[in-house]
Amino acid sequence: MVNLLEENGLLHLQKYRLRSDLQHTFSISDLMDNTFLTELIKDLTYSLGAPSEKAVASIFIKRYAFIAVISLYAMSASNRKMNLSLDNIEMEKAVPGKDWLPKISLKDLSIEKWNGKDRDEWRKNIYRELFANNIYLIIEQLEKNFQISRLILWENIAVYLFWLYETELKNSENPFVKSDFHFLFSEAKGELFGRYHNNPLQKYQSEKKYLEEFQEEVRVRKTCCFSYQLPNSKRCKTCPCTYISKDGRCHDGENICSAVRSIN
Repeated sequence: MVNLLEENGLLHLQKYRLRSDLQHTFSISDLMDNTFLTELIKDLTYSLGAPSEKAVASIFIKRYAFIAVISLYAMSASNRKMNLSLDNIEMEKAVPGKDWLPKISLKDLSIEKWNGKDRDEWRKNIYRELFANNIYLIIEQLEKNFQISRLILWENIAVYLFWLYETELKNSENPFVKSDFHFLFSEAKGELFGRYHNNPLQKYQSEKKYLEEFQEEVRVRKTCCFSYQLPNSKRCKTCPCTYISKDGRCHDGENICSAVRSIN
């Protein structure tokens, strides 16, 4: 099966957790079933030792964000479109007591190469399939079943896309990388991301700030992702609650905190 990655020129995507020889997986399409989703998050809560299912819903999207990294790396670095329908994606299950950094598998690894014409429309189709027909549906399910703000979940996606374009693709030789990045955060319409009038990623594009304690520039998040609630974890250096927390917790608890309300 690994040969399929080689044959399609996708071997480099293993860096972003794409594999073709996985065992003990579940199909992403099953997440559309409320019963399956509830049981999955319940099992993950136990396996990760997390204090709440809401926190795990956030962690899940952080792990699933790599499907966006895989897709947009293929698009921006190699001018390739992958099949990211929900029923084509499988993800590794968690093992109790171990960190959950799941690998992802695609049943159909075929790709569509850009034909050199109307790249803007071709790119829109990729965004629509990745976001509106995939990530949006999962975010909607998590928000509905676990009462977690979609603002947190979309920022979890955005963080990895900033990392992809500003770090991983920083030195790419493909001349379309910069325009892809700009279009994604500044020009793409809300309809490409689901039932939105406005682009849900746009609100997270802010200037980086120099933080003395880390001696580097970082883009401080608008929301807290709850990762610090996992055992042996601490707040991310980009967490906005670092500056409004007390005794390691937000002043207004883990409901819709002021950081989230401020960007509604």
